[in-house]
Amino acid sequence: MISVRAVGADDWATWRELRLAALADAPDAFGATLEQWRDADEARWRERLAAGALHLVAELDDKPAGMVGALDDPDGAAQLISMWVAPFARGQNVGESLIDALVDWAGERTVRLEVVTTNTRARDLYRRNGFVDDHQAGDRLTMVHVGPTARFLTELNADIWQPYRDSYAAGDTEAFLALHHPELIRAGGPAKTVQGFDEYAAAGRSWRADMDARGSSVAIEFRFTERITDGELASERGVYRLTATRADGDRKILHGHFHTFARKIYGHWRIAVDYDNTAATPADFDAATAPDDLTPYLPHP
Repeated sequence: MISVRAVGADDWATWRELRLAALADAPDAFGATLEQWRDADEARWRERLAAGALHLVAELDDKPAGMVGALDDPDGAAQLISMWVAPFARGQNVGESLIDALVDWAGERTVRLEVVTTNTRARDLYRRNGFVDDHQAGDRLTMVHVGPTARFLTELNADIWQPYRDSYAAGDTEAFLALHHPELIRAGGPAKTVQGFDEYAAAGRSWRADMDARGSSVAIEFRFTERITDGELASERGVYRLTATRADGDRKILHGHFHTFARKIYGHWRIAVDYDNTAATPADFDAATAPDDLTPYLPHP
């Protein structure tokens, strides 16, 4: 379980433990160095904690696992500083929890940060959690928080679009159908029909069984032209590329436009309405954006 709490001067020992570990683990990510702080006494650590506007510590299963701080900028914005997650806690939403808590604390204020351009792991974390590039000076990139849309789109990729591609490639019809809402409305396709979930599922199973019987395989890829979400509902448009390969190696490629509406069910995104056609071109596909390119769909400051 992850817990995040604000700390003050009396928590200097906990902050020191995390800060020294961070400076040792990522010496190029911070302005300070391990040598500058290794021998600092209690008074200096207390002074350090008293100087910032906010200091947060995350614990994973009651063990200190990460830290982040904030300063008040002269223009009224909040500046994120001292962000670090312990190696044992990475990939377990500790960084996301720290950012959420800091953004909640900042309220309506702008939150910005500075990150070394070569620190791709940190940059990816910030981008997944609502930060966009603002400007770059030398090897320092300034990023600004623009809201939670990046996280919602990342969730959609993880809950729908990556499993969609994977289930097609694996020929796993049941995993594919599980990505859809039980009250699905499915429209379009080569037959230009409108179907509910049961009819669509039956057609999908029959189609896959026929493909398997012939020794054919199918792969599908997606690119986007529009992605709109509020965290509970989503509308996404784009272009798909479907590659069908027969047992003899002959290959056929189709392109089409799609428009899906999704909603969250029990914490996971599911496709509620799905429309597609076969009217797109390879140029349409190439002009659209890859699923991991979220920037065109984020609000900007």
